[in-house]
Amino acid sequence: MTFETVLKRLAQSLSGARASAHVADIARYHRIQASPGFDEALEYVRDALSRIGIRVSTSSFTADGQTKTYGWVAPIAWRIRAGSLREIAPTQRTLCSFSEAPISILGQSGAGRSQGELVHLGKGTADDVAERELEGRFVLSCGRPTEVLRQIRGKGAAGLVLYPDSARASASYDLVQYAGLFPKADDLKGIPMGFSVSRREADRLLKELEKGPVRLEGEVDADHFAGSMRVLEAEIEGGNPQSGEVLLVAHLCHPRPSANDNASGSGLLIEIARAIGEIGRDVPLRNTVRLLWVPEFNGTIPWAAANVEKLRRVRYVLNLDMIGQSPEVLGEPLRVFRVPNARPSFLNACFEPILSRIAEDEAALSSRGSRRPLHWILDAPSGGSDHLVFQAAPHELPAAMLGHNDPYWHTDLDATDKVDATRLKHVGLTAAALAMLPTWGADEAPLLGQWLLAFSARELARVGALAAQVEAGRRRRLLATARAIEDARAGTLHELVGEGVWDRKLHGATLQSIEKALAGPLPLDVPAKEGRRPRRVLDGPVRFEIVELLSQDERTFLEEKLSTAHRAVIESLVSLCDGKRDLDEIALRLTLDFGRPFSVDDTRRGVELLVKAGYLVA
Repeated sequence: MTFETVLKRLAQSLSGARASAHVADIARYHRIQASPGFDEALEYVRDALSRIGIRVSTSSFTADGQTKTYGWVAPIAWRIRAGSLREIAPTQRTLCSFSEAPISILGQSGAGRSQGELVHLGKGTADDVAERELEGRFVLSCGRPTEVLRQIRGKGAAGLVLYPDSARASASYDLVQYAGLFPKADDLKGIPMGFSVSRREADRLLKELEKGPVRLEGEVDADHFAGSMRVLEAEIEGGNPQSGEVLLVAHLCHPRPSANDNASGSGLLIEIARAIGEIGRDVPLRNTVRLLWVPEFNGTIPWAAANVEKLRRVRYVLNLDMIGQSPEVLGEPLRVFRVPNARPSFLNACFEPILSRIAEDEAALSSRGSRRPLHWILDAPSGGSDHLVFQAAPHELPAAMLGHNDPYWHTDLDATDKVDATRLKHVGLTAAALAMLPTWGADEAPLLGQWLLAFSARELARVGALAAQVEAGRRRRLLATARAIEDARAGTLHELVGEGVWDRKLHGATLQSIEKALAGPLPLDVPAKEGRRPRRVLDGPVRFEIVELLSQDERTFLEEKLSTAHRAVIESLVSLCDGKRDLDEIALRLTLDFGRPFSVDDTRRGVELLVKAGYLVA
């Protein structure tokens, strides 16, 4: 089976229109994690897969606000029936309602009914809250809701009213953003009602506050309970266990409609399963393809912890998160967030050749979608989604994410009118071809070798530009580190195709020649002075709450140096701490991953903060 044969079959079988219909259906459900709406959406996916003959199973995990996995606390189950917020003085008007926009009631909101004055707390920091009387009042804030909630806890606030800051509202003055309170079981007593309003509504309220008191009335009919989070798993079995598995994952959660984030990934995953299953019935697969629909992070983490042995068979993971964006409406390129070099893989070398082939193929267009050319970026690693779970210890798998930047993510404007059938098909073809790669790759070793050589040569050449930005005494070491990564990447291809069909020695000799040519003008290295070799001691992705352990100065450093790319930097830093690498090598590998210099001093301070948080020992 050749790559061209597989791509032709997939283009005939995989339908962007069918995927788009699934996206629209899933977007009808209010899919908050561990809620009845999520379970209803999961049953929709289960039924769709069962109708096309795909074998499925469901795992359930506790959602009680106290059970921990890898230090992550499970959310508590929550159901909502109704909710609204009204201004009753000086004017009378409805500010938001669940029936109009479900996203306007914060996830895991407390229940109740109350009237009270409005008080504005800005970002809701400790300084903003200090000395403010909040008993029985509604708190208006543009801060992070979990942080604001932490600051107002115990002060008797009747409700939290969230609005977008200027950056968040730049896409639309009228968007209403999604946020969750995610209380732990011990925090449920006294948890306020939670609402979300647009920047337009917030600015009206602020203008009224300048003139005098503003009174609101809020009501939420909801309850928290000890329930479960469910993960749906589908398996398309391969015939050769030595070929391993490929895992595809998409998170099914988020409020209605959340079309691109992430009904798009969840709906497309159904169509990918159908297309691969159809081909597999004609030409049996060598490798198994496993597909997961999960509650983001909170369901993925316990599923991965319960399936450590199963995951040992996985060669790599593809995470589909926000993959259907319309080029006419929004115009953002597809972004492939590549596997970080802590987990070197030939997978990174496959994206651009496959996407280039798909971009030129008329059969890759959907009859109901855009005809604009496919544009993409092979981007630096990113955080913020479920691929991090599989990258992290104890699994340590190569994991990449496909997605689009979207100004409407986590808002009520993330609707199906912004999802395109052709883009769904483009991503579906890419993901399906990669899911089947261990099957066709065994017959295409020379082609994969060409892809890898071209990619590795470019990666080494890229060091020339990066070397000019690091200290003169570290430039050869940067190049040597890049070469070591490419050697390890070649090792993963060798594991797939075996001996005799691809000349790994010739590949290595070619890279050695490139390294030698690039090293010629570089100054000699200055011996590294830092000998510490930090080691990871906690499994799982880094928890967001670690900032609570840090001082304001430490938080600022974390945000400026380690929190870019949705915290991908901090995840890569922890993954690189294997007890064998010194701080200089870790800093150089971060430099190569993210295309900007990382100093040893900044790396040292990052390690110290992660030691303080309990993730590392040094």
